[in-house]
Amino acid sequence: MERKVLIRNAALAISMLMSAALFAQTTASGTINATLINKSGISLVFDSDPGGVSLGSSGSSTASLNLGAVSAYGSLSAGVTRPTVGANSYIVQTLFDVQVIEAGLISPNYTLTAQLAAVAPTGLTYSVDAVALTTGSQTIQTTGAYNTDVQHTLKLTVSSAAPGSGGPATGTPLTTTINFLATSN
Repeated sequence: MERKVLIRNAALAISMLMSAALFAQTTASGTINATLINKSGISLVFDSDPGGVSLGSSGSSTASLNLGAVSAYGSLSAGVTRPTVGANSYIVQTLFDVQVIEAGLISPNYTLTAQLAAVAPTGLTYSVDAVALTTGSQTIQTTGAYNTDVQHTLKLTVSSAAPGSGGPATGTPLTTTINFLATSN
């Protein structure tokens, strides 16, 4: 009987050792040496201004602005104003914000320029603040403050002349792309 107990105890001990070996966790280790070059830079985003039209894709560098239907008389979309109605033209305008975000630069401010991507539709003149836009780069601001919304006015002068006589087409959307560029000073 002692021999049976001894064999059973030996079998139990071997079984326990094998179980411990099966459940033991194996590990391995490694090292990554990470290298980077911290690069300074700026980015430009458009934000909706509380007094202006809500921008599509506000907070991005590719926003859209819809002035809606405009005319010399009658109601305008929210955020659009008509400061001037003259004999030959009228002006509609809205506010928008530009934020230039800076990181790692030794630059006190930035210069903002803008230009039309293509010639404006007939009968329309675009301006940002007091600067009339063309397809050439126009300086809008020379000392823009970083990391804050800076308010600007998009102004559209619309000719009152009839279509075909120097006035814009009526009843169809007229679109224009304005490209902005911020350069650190």
